[in-house]
Amino acid sequence: MKRELAALSLLFAVSACAPAEPAPSSSTAPSSAAPQAGSTAPADKFAAGACNMVARVIEQQDVKFTSNTSIAMRAAKATDPGVREAGQRLAVVTKESGDMFIRNDPNEDTGPVDARMAEAQRGLLSACTALFGPQPWPFAPSPTPTT
Repeated sequence: MKRELAALSLLFAVSACAPAEPAPSSSTAPSSAAPQAGSTAPADKFAAGACNMVARVIEQQDVKFTSNTSIAMRAAKATDPGVREAGQRLAVVTKESGDMFIRNDPNEDTGPVDARMAEAQRGLLSACTALFGPQPWPFAPSPTPTT
């Protein structure tokens, strides 16, 4: 848990220093990150990973900060500004939820933070839908059968 919080703190430090938009490339050659013709692999691997993960936690109705830390960190590295901003919003709420967990105050109501977490998750899923279109995405892993 301490590692997750340290990673989340590092995320805030890095995202505060990172440029808002990637620098334009001086090269006119096609990017090697672009998917090949007929490929279902998206060019933005961080966005794709965050989108797959957030879709899964929304389906599971999981608002725990431990589940959302890695999603927020991955989304904050996305090249798509909508996914990146939604990931940063999720990171803020995830940190707030983690802080509440550390305080471990049994009288503290987690309901408002959980509601903001669910809202931030839906915001990220909306950004993913804007980027990749409606689900199911062709790059999404097959659902795992439940036993």
